[in-house]
Amino acid sequence: MQAFARIDGAILGLLWIGSFACFVGQFSYALCGPLWMLTLVGTPVWVTLRTMRFRDRVLDGVMTFRRAYGYSLFTMFNASLILAAAQFVYFQFMDDGFIVSQYAQLFSTPEVEALLKGYGLTTEMVDETIQLMKDMRPIDLSLQLLYSNIMATMILSLPIALISRRQNRK
Repeated sequence: MQAFARIDGAILGLLWIGSFACFVGQFSYALCGPLWMLTLVGTPVWVTLRTMRFRDRVLDGVMTFRRAYGYSLFTMFNASLILAAAQFVYFQFMDDGFIVSQYAQLFSTPEVEALLKGYGLTTEMVDETIQLMKDMRPIDLSLQLLYSNIMATMILSLPIALISRRQNRK
């Protein structure tokens, strides 16, 4: 199971790197935003299909919830590691504060300021958050994103496992 999850994780990791490139590119190119969202929304569908493919081709159509959860978890965990490595390279050598400056610029628009006020956030709170992001090292950013991806993976694997499991072959 882990060998197949590593292969699917490597493929998904490459897709996520493309997705991250689209995330960064959306600040300069409008077409990148929808592509980023498509890969973001398409991830659970893709992992579900790959888990079902593993079930049908390797396990003769029978897969427990536990095995389905493990497969999707390992697949996305491996992809998260690959993405974290790519994000570290980006933040270390290419970003030079680009993403943080884009967020600072976004948060200073009147529309977003009004929205943040509606949530009870002050300008000082937003400025502190932006400064914290500026002060983070590339490894800190990468590890924070890795942690977020792993937490999301643990939660997202639950419905994927429910959909992908099959007790009896029919």
